[in-house]
Amino acid sequence: MRKSRFTSRLLLVLASAMFVSVSVGAETSLDKAPEINASSVAINHKKVLFDNTHGQTAGAADWVIDGAFSDFANALENKGYFVKELRKTTPITLDDLKEYDVFVLPEANIPYKVGEQQAIADYVSQGGAVFYIADHYNADRNKNRIDSSEVFNGYRRGAYYDMTKDMSAEEKNSDAMKDVKSSDWLSDTFGIRFRYNALDNIDNNKQEWIIEEAFGITKDVKKVGLHAGSTLAITDNTRAKGLVYPPKGLTSAHKWGHAVDDGVYNGGGIEEGPYIAISKRDNGKAAFLGDTSLVEDASPKYLREENGKSKKTYDGFKEADDAKILMQLVDWLAEKETYKNFTQSDIVLSEMTKIHDYEQPEKTTEPQDEPWAAPQAGYKWFDSSTFAPGSFGSANKAPAQPQPRTTVVFTDKPVANQLNKATITMEGLTPNSEVKDYQFGVYIPTAQNGFELGSQVAKTKIADGQLSEKIGYSDKFSVKADIKGTASVEVSYFVEFDGEYNFRVKLGKNNVLTQSIRIEKESDTPPTPEDKPSLDYSIIGQIKFNKSDGVVKPVDPENPNDTLTPVNPDGTDTKPGTGGLLSIDYASNFSFGQPMIETTLKNYGAFAQRFKDSDVLRGNYVQVSDKRGTQAGWVLQIVQNNQFKSSNNDELTGAKLVLGNGNIQSPNMLQEGFDVKTMPVHTASSLKATDSSLTGGLELIPGQSHIVLKADKGQGMGTWVLSYGQSKDGNIGLLNDNKPHKSSVILSVPSTANPKEALYESSITYKLSMVPTP
Repeated sequence: MRKSRFTSRLLLVLASAMFVSVSVGAETSLDKAPEINASSVAINHKKVLFDNTHGQTAGAADWVIDGAFSDFANALENKGYFVKELRKTTPITLDDLKEYDVFVLPEANIPYKVGEQQAIADYVSQGGAVFYIADHYNADRNKNRIDSSEVFNGYRRGAYYDMTKDMSAEEKNSDAMKDVKSSDWLSDTFGIRFRYNALDNIDNNKQEWIIEEAFGITKDVKKVGLHAGSTLAITDNTRAKGLVYPPKGLTSAHKWGHAVDDGVYNGGGIEEGPYIAISKRDNGKAAFLGDTSLVEDASPKYLREENGKSKKTYDGFKEADDAKILMQLVDWLAEKETYKNFTQSDIVLSEMTKIHDYEQPEKTTEPQDEPWAAPQAGYKWFDSSTFAPGSFGSANKAPAQPQPRTTVVFTDKPVANQLNKATITMEGLTPNSEVKDYQFGVYIPTAQNGFELGSQVAKTKIADGQLSEKIGYSDKFSVKADIKGTASVEVSYFVEFDGEYNFRVKLGKNNVLTQSIRIEKESDTPPTPEDKPSLDYSIIGQIKFNKSDGVVKPVDPENPNDTLTPVNPDGTDTKPGTGGLLSIDYASNFSFGQPMIETTLKNYGAFAQRFKDSDVLRGNYVQVSDKRGTQAGWVLQIVQNNQFKSSNNDELTGAKLVLGNGNIQSPNMLQEGFDVKTMPVHTASSLKATDSSLTGGLELIPGQSHIVLKADKGQGMGTWVLSYGQSKDGNIGLLNDNKPHKSSVILSVPSTANPKEALYESSITYKLSMVPTP
């Protein structure tokens, strides 16, 4: 669930989880789509789009970024991604997708039309990435006879030649089924197909997942969650690669309790097919997952569209290594790579999955009649006007219903390395009733202090009980409501490190309270008892600083205690810095030499930074100094004011200027006791370039400002240098050569730019601004 952060300065803090009554607001595809801006701390200029046009909220599903996929969406936000939901009433087109780096397709319950399938295929071929998240066979949320694995595969089990088999005339003629054609589309497009198995009951404490390494996606991943899910069959191992396979030795005990067939097809292991897989198609990528349980959290937003009942979703995102592999998977998907298939990479190809004869698309059969249950009278899966109030698609809000209310009062400021107390109060319970299965804990919303995102960090204690020996959720406890339906319990918690955390209360598997909390540093000096006389004798030490707003000299970007005098690429003197208490001291000009005109796409690397009276070469760089003493922070933006043009206004149409391999240095970093928390953050990500290929980095879009370096409050005091490349990595550029693999500032000129014999220039401006103190 999306949370707001706060830091309290009060000794008593009150937080509330739910209102006394809840009216579930209805939303439709005509309402503004939710979006989440990237965290200001780590903007990566990547965009992720989540589909909500194909029944992603049907039945118990609630796969939206401000509902039961919100933990996933918020984690993407914290890594610098912009996240948005796709809402529309018309079919998906290439225009809907092309501005996004990753398109996530959560468990869909309505088939994709031929035109939509083609738009997705074209989007990937042109460099986009898709992430398909399915579930077990027969997870037919809207009772239309088609589950997500069938939707994604492109055909319905037992109805390969007619996906509308046994549908009513009204269903067949609905807009939802218009232009839907059966085919083995997923296999044809990506070399992989969802199987119709249904695995469950895997014990992560006793059984080992089979993890295959590829591109760093599974780094440090050992266990994942699966709670009634499916695997995939690799049909072309040059295009598809398995990453996570179920444990070996699975039996009928490991099939979902409602499975309509054997459930387990090949005894687990490699033979069962991958649970998580990837694919490469032309310039783009794809990923596949066989269960939503690995992604979802326990914060559904909507009511069920069929009957208006509340939903319960699984709190799986924080389970095992689920969050880790999801984030690493999206990072890989978002990275542009132009090799066409896995034979052109250095990974080991996966085994082709052996499938049974009855799994051949044309030979499949329905093990039992579908849908698995009759829809409620009046509900039509293809007509949102029949949806219950409070569900997505309904224009009507659900009536307000009384709900329990959970609050917490933190006693005093929470402090690290000491036992802190809080009182949890439950209101709106049944009078005189006993409610069991409460738990509380403290977890981190972002990775810090050696803990991974979502990790529990506190030892806990209930009332007068014993402090737990291990970190984690508290033991389960019960409360007894009074005649007014109110109960309370005092709890204690011990957290080792200071920082920003979330305090959570659960009832069973459901979260009933999530509250952000700031835990302060422990005091180095114990308090002096007030009843003891002081024997201290105070003296004064003084120094007075005078304002210095002159120009700061440029420093060596790799040895920042040394000053150097940079020169322009042609050897002329550079202009001085801006001066002032907050200043840009220097920024390199970029020169890409005088190459011959090419008829193909060509990348050019900028020359290295030169210095007066020195043979030293460094990467191109920008230097900022903050002498204000306010610790208020600052933001450095860069804007390419115009495309490269000649004096005759001929333009290098489509040319791209990309900065990468950023490295931060400061004299501060060479001093004893330097705190890394005071460092600013840059966005010039890892960059690799050859004559004709380019991956990573920060691409400048003419006319648009991009944050290249940012210091939040408490960061960026003193002098800081951001250099593009380092000498030790051989990527700072050469003295008089524009080889792209030797540089970290790249000008990419497509063949369609049609350059003439002329000098082309572009004006680039760094803009430094103050960040207001909150």
